[in-house]
Amino acid sequence: MNNLLKNHIIAIALLCSTGLSAHTAPLAQSVFVDRAEVIYPVPGDEDVIYSFGKSTKSELPEKHLKFLVWNIHKGGDKTFSIEYLGLAFNRDIVMNQEIFLDKNMMDVFRYLPIFQFTTATSFFTGKEKTRTGVANISPVEPIHTDFVRSETLEPVVQSPKVALINSYPIKNSSKSLTVVNIHGINFVSNQSFKRELDRIYEKIKDIPSPLVFAGDFNTWNKGRMDILKDYAKKLNLSEATFSPDHRMSFNGYPLDHFLHTSDLKVTKARVDEFYQGSDHKPLQVEVDYSPLEL
Repeated sequence: MNNLLKNHIIAIALLCSTGLSAHTAPLAQSVFVDRAEVIYPVPGDEDVIYSFGKSTKSELPEKHLKFLVWNIHKGGDKTFSIEYLGLAFNRDIVMNQEIFLDKNMMDVFRYLPIFQFTTATSFFTGKEKTRTGVANISPVEPIHTDFVRSETLEPVVQSPKVALINSYPIKNSSKSLTVVNIHGINFVSNQSFKRELDRIYEKIKDIPSPLVFAGDFNTWNKGRMDILKDYAKKLNLSEATFSPDHRMSFNGYPLDHFLHTSDLKVTKARVDEFYQGSDHKPLQVEVDYSPLEL
């Protein structure tokens, strides 16, 4: 509980310094509209990427990097704002899934003025056509941005999922760090899941290390887990081992993962259970970067 208390104190300080109340977290009912009013238009390729905020650093640290990976459940849980601010404020890279860029979430994001936000939109929802998708967040401006949108659509909503790819410069290095943020296709067959991972694989297979592939993979059965392990092997990626490990799971299989190249050595990886700001628990990972010798 010491870490939680520390993060809450930091978050309260951030909130108080900007005038945002700790009790103004978005509520679930503010996120969803009546079913009859919901529409799910999909952006054109030119409108998938949406960026805002301002970078405050020119490069990532050369050795030690701090990550936060979190499916934030559209910001609809009561403690989301205070927990998010407490966790995100000192990270080098934040990778979020299920962003929902309504006023409530944008208000929270604005109280982190040191970051540039790069988002990839899966679809728009509601009368306001609010963007939902994934986001990579860093005090450093990315030098490259790309995305892979699923060809497979999820049933009922008939919408795609999107993976976001960003590369960031590293201090005193000719290399850059590439982060691949995924919210895996859900409610479809394992074959469709594999096909969409294969499309991401084709996009990133030739990207040089260092590379992180992380997010909510929706690996809720053995078949999906085996498919992910196969792609990790093909990409020469290792998986972080968490302690404690309270990742969200289904059927006994964790949904969230942090995969990385061998030049990134994990020094800390934890998933605490006491966070209540989402139905997923936040993945906190720290790595040391040691460039591979040629």
